[in-house]
Amino acid sequence: MASLTPFQQAIKRLSDGDVDAARRALLAIWEDGGHDASQAARFIAHIAKNERRFSEAIHMLESSLETLGKDAATLAQLSELYMEMGNHRKAIEAATLSLDEAPDNAVTALNRAIWHSNYSEHPLEIRKAFEQWSSRYLHPASSNTPLQTPALEGTAGARPLRVGYMSGDLGNHPVRYLIEPYLRLHDALQFEIHAFMTSAEDEVSQFLREWVPHWHNVAALNNDALLSFIRSLEIDILVDLSGHTEASKLEVFAARAAPVQITWWGFVHTLGINEIDYRLTDFETCPPGAEAHYTEALCRMACLTAYAPPVNCEGQYPSPWQGNGYVTMISLNHTRKLSQAALDCWRDILVQNPNSGLIVVSSEATEADAQNDFIPRLVDGGFPMDRVSVVPRLSMLEYMNVASVADFALDSFPVSGGVTTLHALWMGLPVLTMTPNTPIAMQTYSGNTLRLVGLDECVTTSHQEVVARAAEWIQNPALLDALRARTRSSLIASPFMNHEARVRELETCFQAMWRRFLHNEPVTDLSIR
Repeated sequence: MASLTPFQQAIKRLSDGDVDAARRALLAIWEDGGHDASQAARFIAHIAKNERRFSEAIHMLESSLETLGKDAATLAQLSELYMEMGNHRKAIEAATLSLDEAPDNAVTALNRAIWHSNYSEHPLEIRKAFEQWSSRYLHPASSNTPLQTPALEGTAGARPLRVGYMSGDLGNHPVRYLIEPYLRLHDALQFEIHAFMTSAEDEVSQFLREWVPHWHNVAALNNDALLSFIRSLEIDILVDLSGHTEASKLEVFAARAAPVQITWWGFVHTLGINEIDYRLTDFETCPPGAEAHYTEALCRMACLTAYAPPVNCEGQYPSPWQGNGYVTMISLNHTRKLSQAALDCWRDILVQNPNSGLIVVSSEATEADAQNDFIPRLVDGGFPMDRVSVVPRLSMLEYMNVASVADFALDSFPVSGGVTTLHALWMGLPVLTMTPNTPIAMQTYSGNTLRLVGLDECVTTSHQEVVARAAEWIQNPALLDALRARTRSSLIASPFMNHEARVRELETCFQAMWRRFLHNEPVTDLSIR
């Protein structure tokens, strides 16, 4: 048996869990400059990324490109890291260079389509991007197990409707705060609920599965095997909760795993896949006229989703300005969402309001890495750094108590917050957002949420209006006190937290879709009030 090469030995150490020894070995290979040097650099960057030391990972890959020349895999990995740090322009440039070398890389092509779309002002352009990606790169799974073809007289009322939820995020992920009420409250007499977990489970998965009569861990199944398995269960309605994100298994949907197939809030752009019949949405996210922006038929509900707040986070705090003497703003969204346009807006707020400060919660693991990565960007942007703090990634308990140190939150744009906004409202922390007039769901999510909750004064439509509204709150902090006093109660009274109504509404959608299927009616838009 041939002995392992130094690179293979390093990878074995990594797989055995000896990360430090693997890193040292990989660094030696990189410094040696042999034929494995490029792969070694990518693994070193991968280790750094897993440790949330993104700037170190970026430096490693940039050095590799400078030393060893253009490499498609290195550029693809680098593009993802640039996006992780919010550098949208560099991310797209690196992805484009990678695709020039390796045009068949479906993941990099999808990333580029998503990044372009997140910043696009043209909904039809977004639809075209995902239709083109799906047409070229999405390869349907195959199976010898036939798709069930239930007859009207043999299915209607004969058994509960079989509904399957499929996602790789049924664990410690923001999805849990949206899906939990549905798993807990579905009518077991009318619906047989299945969950298909497509990635590794964790302790939150164990909690969620208590509510699901039929939980299937399918992470080890390939696409063909998963398609056969779902068809063998005769699932009537299959619901995608991931869209174009990790572990989504859209290849299974593209092969038609169930008679009726739906997507929801896991990915709010259109998927561009003809085999996805419906998109669950609401009248805020997809107002009349938005139909042409989606390949899916729109099933509009009164509210996009239910929301269940994190446990053990019931505490509320007085406005920190009362003790500080100045107003503190905070950015809670992921670093990749922090566009230069948003940062310019926040700088203007600080410059025009000397009695204000800003906390930026970074995605980095340590304070040193957070400051090394983000502070240069703020300095270059002209921020008054004596009133800005950059902190590392917070634990969930720390995160859900930031209302004790911040008076209100600044939303990112053009890509807005999602579950982050709901969490902030639960804390009693107002969120100031900017939303475009064009209904692009990735950009209007926070605005839609705030309007539905009844906090319209938190929604603006321009840079100038954001700056003016923030100044109004900073100069008249009693307005913030009044707003904070009703923020959580407004969320509690909103449709998001009427869990029973949200679940019954969704079940009504399922029944209407199923009746249409049984009667061989066309897939068209639905409205459920």
